[in-house]
Amino acid sequence: MRFFHVAIAIATLAMHSIAAPAADVIDYRKDIRPVLQERCFACHGALAQKAKLRVDSAAAMLKAAVIKPGKPDDSELFLRVADENEATRMPPEGHALKPEQIAKIRAWIEQGAKVPSNDAPEPDPRDHWSFRSVVRPKVPAARDPNATSNPIDAFIAAKWDELGLKPVAPADKPVLLRRVYVDLIGLPPTAEQIEAFRKDTRPDAFERVVDQLLASPQYGERWGRHFLDIWRYSDWWGLGAELRNSQKHIWRWRDWVVESVNADLGYDEMIRQMLAADELHPTDPQKLRATGYLARSYFLFNRTTWLDEVIEHTGKGFLGLTFNCAKCHDHKYDPILQKDYYAFRAIFEPYQLRTDLVPGEADATKDGMPRAFDCNLDAKTPFHIRGDERNADFDRKIEPGLPRFLATDGDGLKIERVKLPPDAYQPLRRAEIAATIRKPIEEKLRIAKERMATGEAAFAGRGVPIAWGVLPLRNSLGAAQKELEQFQLAVADPSKASLALRGSIKSAESNVEKAESKGRPFPDTSTGRRTALAHWIADAKNPLTARVAVNHVWLRHFGRPLVPQVFEFGRKGSPPTHPELLDWLAAEFMQQGWSFKQLHRLIVTSKVYQLSSSAAGGEASVAADSENRYLWRMNSVRMEAQAVRDSLLFLAGDLDLTTGGPPVPLSQQDASRRRSMYFFHSHNEHNKFLGLFDDANVLDCYRRTESIVPQQSLALWNSKLAMVAAGKINERLHTKLGNVSDEAFVIAAFETVLGTTPTKAELAVCRDALIELQTALKDMKEPERTKRSRLQVIQALINHNDFVTVR
Repeated sequence: MRFFHVAIAIATLAMHSIAAPAADVIDYRKDIRPVLQERCFACHGALAQKAKLRVDSAAAMLKAAVIKPGKPDDSELFLRVADENEATRMPPEGHALKPEQIAKIRAWIEQGAKVPSNDAPEPDPRDHWSFRSVVRPKVPAARDPNATSNPIDAFIAAKWDELGLKPVAPADKPVLLRRVYVDLIGLPPTAEQIEAFRKDTRPDAFERVVDQLLASPQYGERWGRHFLDIWRYSDWWGLGAELRNSQKHIWRWRDWVVESVNADLGYDEMIRQMLAADELHPTDPQKLRATGYLARSYFLFNRTTWLDEVIEHTGKGFLGLTFNCAKCHDHKYDPILQKDYYAFRAIFEPYQLRTDLVPGEADATKDGMPRAFDCNLDAKTPFHIRGDERNADFDRKIEPGLPRFLATDGDGLKIERVKLPPDAYQPLRRAEIAATIRKPIEEKLRIAKERMATGEAAFAGRGVPIAWGVLPLRNSLGAAQKELEQFQLAVADPSKASLALRGSIKSAESNVEKAESKGRPFPDTSTGRRTALAHWIADAKNPLTARVAVNHVWLRHFGRPLVPQVFEFGRKGSPPTHPELLDWLAAEFMQQGWSFKQLHRLIVTSKVYQLSSSAAGGEASVAADSENRYLWRMNSVRMEAQAVRDSLLFLAGDLDLTTGGPPVPLSQQDASRRRSMYFFHSHNEHNKFLGLFDDANVLDCYRRTESIVPQQSLALWNSKLAMVAAGKINERLHTKLGNVSDEAFVIAAFETVLGTTPTKAELAVCRDALIELQTALKDMKEPERTKRSRLQVIQALINHNDFVTVR
């Protein structure tokens, strides 16, 4: 900071006569330090020391003489924050401090600038908890001799002991079964499954259920959808038929995710394939589907916007870091410099997208596989001054790399160029693709030959000169023969194929930039940059990757994450509620081969997962921890939109469990009975029912919102989906139960729809309602009157809070 001219200081003071009441004692820790931390530490703290000044401790400010106790008018700190001249006011970016904040700073200095004896500068940002290597902590010793051997319970119980909390009782078996069914496969258990579990007295009965669910194909759909939220899955959208965002046929990436989760492919390998399968597995179409992750961020009009999204969401999704904050200036909280942002961009600079043909379809607009590849190997990364691409410094050399504090091996990325096999950059060499393209050409030739033969015979029969009558047919046949010859030449040596054929194959196969669609062959080399990045992210030495993944899984099981901001593990975020547990889970996750199935099994078989969600009997714990941050009971969680719709169809016996394939178009979704994750879903096209229940936002969905609005009840009562489902549930129950009493029907309805038995009060209310309904329908004949009245009970249960809640 530069000292002011006396005249400026006097003028400034005249304009700022705000003062805190004399009787108010200003608390440095409560009133002053938070303001300085929010607005000043980024430039004058541990992260940076502009003008060689630090204001993160009173000692530093006194040493720099920017505060003079008892003399605010002589204290540059006060003068600069109170200055109305934007050219000299501090902080220089953003809005000025609020008048009341300025007044408190003045009063604090007037009162002697008192600080606590333990005041200390902020710690080295590189020593932030999430930037330290994951080290498996020791599992706390259990005080309860009956405690389980599950380490999760030991860590949670240690916090209970520390805070004087008492857990509630375990959940009832039916409640627990419904919880784990919806958690692991996104569908409720049947009444028969609930009854079987209720009667199963084996000590490992619950573990057996968990193993069955983890082996179910529906498990991959459920947890694949969770991670597709994080990775921003979206079908393509644009203006009309114009592709502006994402990619057509990106559903192949969605299917890869589901299949990978079902196969328990290690999360580290999933990362490597999504970021770099084209370099690591260049001739494996099944693994190449994974690079649909990179195809998702495609944006037609602006390459910078495209890469900005790749950088932002690679950072947030895998690392829990907001790299995007460093696009315009050095990061205000984490040691990420602006130059680091562009070094990170350089990793992705060469990559482009193409749509490869798939066997059996020669038209990539009808079907194909969107995938990444390095197109411009020597593309330069511009440095945007203040983040403005209109003011780019192309002379500044940008090398691909990472922020220095995150380089696990000290040298950053280890990049080696990848020499690709011919099948990767000459797709016609793949026999199945060659056959796919050759088939329509051969069909064209066959038709031309047939027409030629038919024409010769017809003209000869009428006495017409063949040379003249069949000339057009001969020309057509010749063209078809030449096209086949050109194709065969292209298969043998693509470089010798005609430019026209190469161009037609390229445009059929790819939607790369226009400059790339003129027949130029794909590069035979890839930069290896994304492979280096993928290996680094998926490295067990990376301090962030496993922690972030475990936190996402924990959130979706407990309704609350261990780290509150799931995509902000940097210094701006909040620390974990159970840091030792988080690190133990991260270490265990990696040791178990980055297996999600092992992680799920560990979590759901813990006693803390099996607690009741009711606070009954936990009054003391409510008083000590009303928000249940320390999990002395289970949290009740609203079902996601897909689980609500799928459960309705499942209970009605209508759910189509076919897996994979192209998405169901919006126009066909009302009639479709497929699982909701297979619906076409983009920024432009949303299913209205799913939208009412907080469907995933395709732009950013690290954590779904949970709203409660009247339209949800209306949809569960009046929508065609709900009405048809209620009718079919009612019919199924009557078919199953036969001629039973109203009481027996109500009990069965509760067990079917809500997965629980009605209380005496609920049973009484339902019996009274049925009597009233049957009286109102007295003109209707039996058994239709009984069936119609009972339908109202089913509809009421579908509207019950417990239907859309996992307890």
